[in-house]
Amino acid sequence: MERTVRHRVKIATSTKGVITWDATVEMTSVMEEIGEVSTAFERALVLSLSDKLVAELESRYPIEKEK
Repeated sequence: MERTVRHRVKIATSTKGVITWDATVEMTSVMEEIGEVSTAFERALVLSLSDKLVAELESRYPIEKEK
């Protein structure tokens, strides 16, 4: 089994000084077991990684509303 995980994070500051961010988690894999179980496992893994990334970004860069 070969798996590649890519995390992309873009952090920006608006002209009003508000910090915003976007995050993406991508995973490509070649698994020997092909089927629903593998697909469901990979989907759950990617969602878990994404949730952890979002939680970390929210703790570092709290979302503020522009005025």
